[in-house]
Amino acid sequence: MYLIVERNSNEGIYFNKTFLSNDGTVLSNENVHIRNAKVKYDGVEYVYLYDMDMKPISDVFDYINMEIGDSSPNYRYVASTALKLLYSYLKLYNLKLEFLSKNDVKNLIAFLQGISKKGTLYEFELFTLRSYSTINTYLAIFRSFVSYLGYKESVFLKKSNKYKLVTNHETDVPIKITQYEISAKDYKPELSTPRYISIEDFKKILTVIRNDYTLREECIVRLMFENGLRLGEVLGLTNEDIVENEKGAYLYLRNRCTDSFDQLAKACIKVNTKRQYKTKAYATKDLGYQVVFLNETLLEKINDYVNEYHLSEGIKFQENYNQFTIADSAIDSQDESENFYLFINSLGKPLSANLWGKTLREIFKKAGLNVDKGRREINLSHRFRHGFAMFMIRHKKVDAHDLKVLLRHRSINSVQHYYRPTDEDVVEMRTEFVKSIYDLIPELTI
Repeated sequence: MYLIVERNSNEGIYFNKTFLSNDGTVLSNENVHIRNAKVKYDGVEYVYLYDMDMKPISDVFDYINMEIGDSSPNYRYVASTALKLLYSYLKLYNLKLEFLSKNDVKNLIAFLQGISKKGTLYEFELFTLRSYSTINTYLAIFRSFVSYLGYKESVFLKKSNKYKLVTNHETDVPIKITQYEISAKDYKPELSTPRYISIEDFKKILTVIRNDYTLREECIVRLMFENGLRLGEVLGLTNEDIVENEKGAYLYLRNRCTDSFDQLAKACIKVNTKRQYKTKAYATKDLGYQVVFLNETLLEKINDYVNEYHLSEGIKFQENYNQFTIADSAIDSQDESENFYLFINSLGKPLSANLWGKTLREIFKKAGLNVDKGRREINLSHRFRHGFAMFMIRHKKVDAHDLKVLLRHRSINSVQHYYRPTDEDVVEMRTEFVKSIYDLIPELTI
């Protein structure tokens, strides 16, 4: 019988596979360790998957870096994690990807779920639990991968007789979508953890921050809640991204070569070389950059934060600041003042998503708000963006078209080309939102 035990190391999850005789004698033992890694070469980040002999798996390399190379860095690394688990499973069972049966894939799903079970030939001791949504994301990646490899008869690609109807909200014409035979069915009860920050939740968070934390934390949560920014968009902001003119203050969201994985603006084009700053695409609104209206009160808070926290005289702080916090300038400017990332840690380096996540988790707990235990099913930072959307829907009665613009999504049921509000329309909606939220939370004006 084979005993397979999940292990963890500084290089990630691996599996110990032991073959035992009937009396418990160890007949063979090996560690199945498929490794993934990100490697930066000539300014471009590549994702690798290594086999047991530490040789790159060429099919995976080509798929991640070529086939889906235009996807976000986050999605490509999710794909590498999914394929790492797939190749681990294949090695543990001595299976070939192109010949997997329906039963093999059902066992794969149980493996991904982290279900420890005992059979006649295999016994598993697994510890990492994954949600149904994560597993279905992995299955979608597997389908894309086997399609790329040309395995047209793969069990991953087989469709069932079941289907669902999805209605276009504008035409009321239902679209028939055939389902796959293999999927992770979600039978879990409704989550008690809220998916968005309510007005009352935000008041509690603001109180905790003002009592126990700094201007940095307040500015970040307000940018996400008042403006619907994603965390990566916040962490990637630099001083030149704040622009004031006769119409008001604005944030410019865009990507730079100096951005880390944590600092990317999801909906803007990726930048691999500084030459892209001069291209027409980079200078095109809603393609190379996006514009968000910024309330003056929040702008003052951000300026106060920068003036207070970017001026440490510590030698190590200054070394880190000059090496890591100085950012590319993406605009033509007459002066050559240095550009820098707004949100930094106490060491003078840009604030990471990991450190922010730990801080936000503490804030949620002090505010008495639920956080996921063991595994993250609802991203804490993204709840603020959801809160922005829900406020628009519930309090401002914003329709789907306007919400699409406010959230800076590119499509809503394929009607993007038929709806083009002006910048003034967007500013007016955002101004009304901020005025309403300031009426409900007068503490924001302090």
